[in-house]
Amino acid sequence: MKKRMSWITGALVCLMTLFAALGAVCAAAERIAQDETFYGAQSRQAVMDAHGFATQDDVTAYIGMDEAQQQSAAGELAQFMAGGEPALSFLNDDERVHMQDVRALIRAMAEMSRTYFALAAALAVVAAWTGAKLQSRVKPFAAGALTAVTLIMLVVFAAVNQISAGGFERMFVQMHEMLFDNDLWRMDPQTDVLIRMMPQNLFELALLNGANQALRLLLVVLLMLTALYALFTGMIRRHLNRGDRP
Repeated sequence: MKKRMSWITGALVCLMTLFAALGAVCAAAERIAQDETFYGAQSRQAVMDAHGFATQDDVTAYIGMDEAQQQSAAGELAQFMAGGEPALSFLNDDERVHMQDVRALIRAMAEMSRTYFALAAALAVVAAWTGAKLQSRVKPFAAGALTAVTLIMLVVFAAVNQISAGGFERMFVQMHEMLFDNDLWRMDPQTDVLIRMMPQNLFELALLNGANQALRLLLVVLLMLTALYALFTGMIRRHLNRGDRP
């Protein structure tokens, strides 16, 4: 019976960790989408690197905005992604519709992030209830967390291998085809300022930054979930011990 309870506790902790990881990824994507520097300073540096420009004047000539104008546009985009309603007058109609699609996706990810974190917390409490009945409450927790981390690493390695084999551009296109039900994301540099502001290497940088942010957030959340597990197992054990007293 105790062995079965240990397996159940480990499985619950594994699911808890996986939900926490999904929540961290969604939260990181939301943060990047609402980061003003992503559309401003990071964008200009990415354009300079992508096209081998030597000066900011070259970047200005290519994008069609100087630094001050782009900073203003970056503020509007970040505000829009955060739920505001700026005019976005520097975009054409198709670009504005696409940004509405992106904002809807980010809103969905924000909701999923909260849901995943709530599920992780609930699983931590349930795992505490099963783990409190074991002689060692640490071992099944550690085993479950380690299993989840191993699964996460396998997914990361698979994604890296896929990018290495097919290239980032192929993955980028496949993701857009999966996430959007129109072709408005297929932009023309001659007519669309968004594609001039956001070259491929900007999204590559965003992927790395997002992974770093998700990892840091996951570590914080796991510390909180570990504390929650320890708190509830302690409370449940004290309650069970009182119940065993004559």
